[in-house]
Amino acid sequence: MKRVGLITNLSKDPDGSKTERIVEEAIKLGIEVLVAPHIYKLIGKGTVADQDELFLLSDIIMSLGGDGTLLQAARKAALCKKPILGINMGTLGFLTDTDLNHAERALLALKEKSYFIEKRMMLRGTVVRDKVESPSFFAFNDIGIMKSLVSRIIHLKASINSHEINSYSGDGLLVSSPTGSTAYSLSAGGPIINPSLECLLLTPICPHSLNARSIVTSSNDAIEIEIMSQDRNITLTADGQAETTLCAGDKILVSKADIYVELLRTKEQNFFDLLHEKITI
Repeated sequence: MKRVGLITNLSKDPDGSKTERIVEEAIKLGIEVLVAPHIYKLIGKGTVADQDELFLLSDIIMSLGGDGTLLQAARKAALCKKPILGINMGTLGFLTDTDLNHAERALLALKEKSYFIEKRMMLRGTVVRDKVESPSFFAFNDIGIMKSLVSRIIHLKASINSHEINSYSGDGLLVSSPTGSTAYSLSAGGPIINPSLECLLLTPICPHSLNARSIVTSSNDAIEIEIMSQDRNITLTADGQAETTLCAGDKILVSKADIYVELLRTKEQNFFDLLHEKITI
């Protein structure tokens, strides 16, 4: 391992001092660190690279921030088939490998190649409008269809493998990966799924029905969600980030992606120990 591409969240490190410390420690160990131009301008260290170069030329991507920072970087890292190491500067850090206090130990593990890769399933989404498919997009945690206006409910119809399963009225629907089961889906009342499994999780958001429940189905299945509401502002999200605005008649197809996020781990992490540490059940 010779080169690390660093993605940092400056909202958690406004003066760049934490980022600078990480870059300095990596350089001391003989690791080249690629940084975006605005990061170099702030800290004056590392090798400048634009975003595409940073992902393509790096051996490993390092995310410095919280779970949100890692989520954003993980999608592109997966497309470039690069493993990603998360160093936590946030509050939860459910996906990250370690925190700032142990960052030097993680960098040493990179130098000595003392790490392993944990592969995590991703989701692939496509919007069909007037029988025309849009380019596919990917998500690590979840793909959401949700209302944009607080005061209005939306109406959706869900099918699995072309078999209708239910119609939903409420705030929206989430299709989550096993990794995403501990994210928004958990807040919406969905089950916790061991991320070593491969499956799809469909969870209604604030449904206006007592019989609307989460559904866990095979990763080989295809989920279709159709927008039934007229004149509603409905947003499609991938990992919490808005992708596009939906309208009546649109269909959203969600399935398992053929790419994986490769989480780099420098220490053994038992999912249930992590669950106990991060989330009080």
